[in-house]
Parts: sequence; structure tokens; C-alpha cells
Amino acid sequence: MVPMTAHRLTALVEANAAGRPLDIETYLDDLDGDGVAAVERAARERLAELPTPLHASESPLALRRAALERLAAFAADRLGRPEGLMDVLRRDWLRGDSVIPLLLALDERGRGDEAHFTARLALIGAEGDEEERIERFLSEGGAPPDGWPDAVRAFARSPSVERFRDLLRFTPPAVYEARVRGTLRYLRRLGVPSDTVFKLATVDGIRSEAIELVESGLVSVEAVLARIAESPPETAPFWWGLAARAAFAQGDHFGTVRYLAEAYKRPESEYLPTIQAFDIREQASAELHEMLDRAGVPRFGR
Repeated sequence: MVPMTAHRLTALVEANAAGRPLDIETYLDDLDGDGVAAVERAARERLAELPTPLHASESPLALRRAALERLAAFAADRLGRPEGLMDVLRRDWLRGDSVIPLLLALDERGRGDEAHFTARLALIGAEGDEEERIERFLSEGGAPPDGWPDAVRAFARSPSVERFRDLLRFTPPAVYEARVRGTLRYLRRLGVPSDTVFKLATVDGIRSEAIELVESGLVSVEAVLARIAESPPETAPFWWGLAARAAFAQGDHFGTVRYLAEAYKRPESEYLPTIQAFDIREQASAELHEMLDRAGVPRFGR
């Protein structure tokens, strides 16, 4: 492993800022997980030390900040947090660079539908070589059918479970999950209420998008509890636990304890909300720990 040093970080940033971008991915390939984390941490510390330009520009300061943001984003992506990298690549495209790196990054991370939505949008103003490359990307398998973005936008104006099933009815099984996930993300960007997106994300199971919404405090407890009546009875402990996570994200400690206590009334269940209970315990205050103890919610050793 190549050790991470302040000199190496400075050289990497200055080269990128001066328009001589080094291959960040190859550089990160030489590092283990701790090294990548050190790169991200150092880049963000440098960013915090720099002033923010009042206006977008090509000044040395702006270029240095952009290089640090890019380095931090690539490192975060290696650590399982790709959103910053998607933002960087999206910004590159909007500033006139090729959209292809963004399309490939989205596709490689299981976000094929989002990649194809973006490709169709980029195609409107593309010319020459860029147009050919986008067309080639779209011709490869997995693209949504023509008119799909329009269909999703129309659905967003009046969403329902029935119409969601209709929207996806003829989706090939091989791309069904990717299509659902891409559609859910698109609906969020279109401003569909989080409770509605949560309901759609749990129509035929539970998806990470639904849990992320809950953990972000964007889903009401009522929306989660509604799933109990609509799901097989044996899964109730899981939904009680997810309701507890929603309550916790919104600062409702009494609700958190109440719902977790309800979940653990069935200690033999295969659907106990262990992950939700563990996450809450990890972040709980001493007072909340005591409340959970009294309610019979287990503690979890490391």
C-alpha cells in the first residue's frame, strides 16, 4: 500500500487544479480501506480550511476546491457512499464535459434506469461524437421503453399502488428491481410526498429506499404503521420496529420505546427489527437506554 502523506495529497490536488488531472482511481487502487478513508478525511479537512468563492469562477481557489471535492467524492464512493461522486460527475456534464462518465457510473452502481433517463435528456443537445456515444449507451440492454420518463411524470401527478403496478406490469424480470429503484428515485426528484414513495417502495416487500426515507425522518409513523394491516401478520414485529425508527428520527422517544416494546412482545419471531433496535441503541441517550431497558428491549453487544 502507498502511504497517504500530506505531500502526496497536495501534489494530487495541485495537479488537478492546474489542469493536469492525475488518475484518481488508479491512485486510490493503491490504498486499502484505511488509506482511502484517510484520503477522504484529509481532503475534507483541506476543504474546510479554504474560503468559499462568492461566485463560480476559474480562479485558483475555485479550482483547488473543485479538485478537493472530486478527490473526497471518489474516496467516499470507494467506501460505499456514491452520491457525492454522482454530484461531481453531474456537475461536470452540466458545465460542458461529456455525460458518459456519469452514465457509466450510474449504470455500474445498479442505477440503470436513472442512467437511461439522464442519457435521453443529454441526447437532446448532443452532437457529433457525444451523440453517437450516448446512442450506443442507450442501445445496450436494460433501457426503459420510449416514453418512460413521460409515463413516470404522468404517474407522479396522481400516484397510487394500482397505477404503480400498471406502470411496471410489462417490465422484464431481469431488470425489474433496477427499474423499480430508478423509478422511486425519479419520483422523489419530482416531488412526490415521501409517505407515498415509502408506500410504493414497500408494495411487494421492503427496499433500501424505504428504509433510507424512514431513517432520514421523512416518513410519518402513521405511514409505517399502515403497513401492518396490509402485510402478513407474522411480519408485524418488523413494521413496529421500523415505526420506532421513524419515531426516533423525528425525536419522539416515547413513540420509539412504545413501538419497539410492541415488536419485542414476540421474541420468537423471525421478523424482529434487530437492525432498527441496534441503530437506535447506538444513538440513544442514557435516559432513552433506561426507558428501553424497562420496556424489555434488548441491548446488543459488539
